[in-house]
Amino acid sequence: MKIKLILFVAVALMLPVVHANEDDYLRPVGLPPKAKPQMRQGGEALPPLPLPATPLRRSEKKRPPSPSTLIGKVIWGSYLDYKWESGRLTRVYDWNMVPADCQQLLRSAYKHLHMDYKVQTTSLEGFNATPAEIPVLYFSGGRSLNFTDANREVLRKYMLAGGMVWFDSVVGSPYFYKSALTELKQMLPELQIRRLPEDHPIFHMVDDTVKVKTKTKTDVMPVLDALYIGSRVAAVVSAYGMGAGWDNTTPDLVKQADYYDHSSAVRLGLNLVSYAMGYFRVGQAHARAQVYAPEDALDNSDPVVFAQIRTRGVWNTEPGGANNLLRFMKKNLTVKANYLVQTVRLDTDPLEDYSFLYLSGISDFSFDDAERASLRAYLQGGGYLLIDNSLGLNEFSKAVYREMQRLLPESKFKKLAIDHSLYQQGPFKVDRVRYTLAARAKYPALRTPVFEALQIDGEERVFFSPFDMAAGWQGDDHPLSYGYAPGDSLLLGANLVTYCLTH
Repeated sequence: MKIKLILFVAVALMLPVVHANEDDYLRPVGLPPKAKPQMRQGGEALPPLPLPATPLRRSEKKRPPSPSTLIGKVIWGSYLDYKWESGRLTRVYDWNMVPADCQQLLRSAYKHLHMDYKVQTTSLEGFNATPAEIPVLYFSGGRSLNFTDANREVLRKYMLAGGMVWFDSVVGSPYFYKSALTELKQMLPELQIRRLPEDHPIFHMVDDTVKVKTKTKTDVMPVLDALYIGSRVAAVVSAYGMGAGWDNTTPDLVKQADYYDHSSAVRLGLNLVSYAMGYFRVGQAHARAQVYAPEDALDNSDPVVFAQIRTRGVWNTEPGGANNLLRFMKKNLTVKANYLVQTVRLDTDPLEDYSFLYLSGISDFSFDDAERASLRAYLQGGGYLLIDNSLGLNEFSKAVYREMQRLLPESKFKKLAIDHSLYQQGPFKVDRVRYTLAARAKYPALRTPVFEALQIDGEERVFFSPFDMAAGWQGDDHPLSYGYAPGDSLLLGANLVTYCLTH
């Protein structure tokens, strides 16, 4: 009995050794796209007639223009030769395990959304990083990604310019998945990678894709890790395979494969296509956000410094939004303003220099003890805190309520009445406001602004907007965001800043 137990333990300890290595995730999957039938007649093989050519008859249809490119399927990595039982060899490339994945996804987009786009193969060598030419770059595979520094710089420029990158672990390979996250951190180490929450627009653009099915799981949330640039998702990494589902095929040769079934993959893919197109202008605006006019940097005798708090979450959600608000105030209120937003760290920067602090976010965040003590002293000393929920998502709201409870446990958030001086005695009287389309759909009876406040010594010092304002300051449509319409966002923002400066 003791010998059997020893043998069992020895076998158990050896199990990790027999786990799949990354080469086991590179196998033939799916079939290549079918070639279009050749309709050419014998005479068409002759050289063209010399000009002037005979014009087409009116009854003859002209060839429609080619659709625009949406997805660039990126060539990367190497290949393996897979030997079948018959002895036949099939060469499988890292970048093209499912040759028809993107074609099939775009066919679904044309069928269900009437969006006519095409995919083209793309190499990073010589790529000009222009999102206007190729809005989405698609990487799929089963083995580890390993970019050169030049590749990383190209992809960094591309995402900062407004492009979106999809990383699809096409058979659920942990090697591809982890390497994609590692590469993204190297490209943009200053930015955040977060798991997308259930109420994120990506899961609702076309279909409410919050319950999906994989090979091993049923009725689960889709898993997408995202890199944010501002409030926009610039890159997604899928831990489960999508491409096999788009092509409605099964990677039977990969024993450890885990991937979305056909229905789940298509629903998720259509949402990704719609998000890439819907947030394209947002990405372009964010790319231009740090370009200032020369006069913006001039010293002012009475500057309005927009001090934005840096957290360990996704905090700089609308680059340029605050500058647009201050420009609006200068134009309409003759307010002298310094348009360069100042980023502050609660634990190191002198907060007393600022009339108010601004906190925005799209993800969970937390303050440490030093940050909490500094912010509490600032508020108790007469400072103001303005909090804006970017896109109006639940994850940030929950973090706000939790952190403010820790910061000011004796104070509770209360909704401001419509007769509050913030609405009635500011530069603009605001009784009714317009909300974004998604907010109107979810709250059809809502007509008035919604602000909550915390009091210190009987005076409101912390103002929280559960609905997004800064997206409206920035100006471009943010599909499925819960916020104020652009014009009313500017009015509310001007009233908030003025309130902090005059009380």
